[in-house]
Amino acid sequence: MDYARFRQIADKCGAYLMADMSHISGLVAAGVIPSPFEYADIVTTTTHKSLRGPRGAIIFFRKGEYSFFLRAMISWS
Repeated sequence: MDYARFRQIADKCGAYLMADMSHISGLVAAGVIPSPFEYADIVTTTTHKSLRGPRGAIIFFRKGEYSFFLRAMISWS
């Protein structure tokens, strides 16, 4: 994946860049393929596919910049 190119395109049109690495997270963790974290505003993954953990999901975002996403996506009740 050419994350740098995706970042350029997102910046050019004022878009957020989100990367879902659910199927490749184990390869990213092992350093086999490039990581989207340097380029993406938001990165999502699951814990049960290539990470071989229990069923679950993880949402990463740049601290402080996107906290409004967190409030919109998570029910605190």
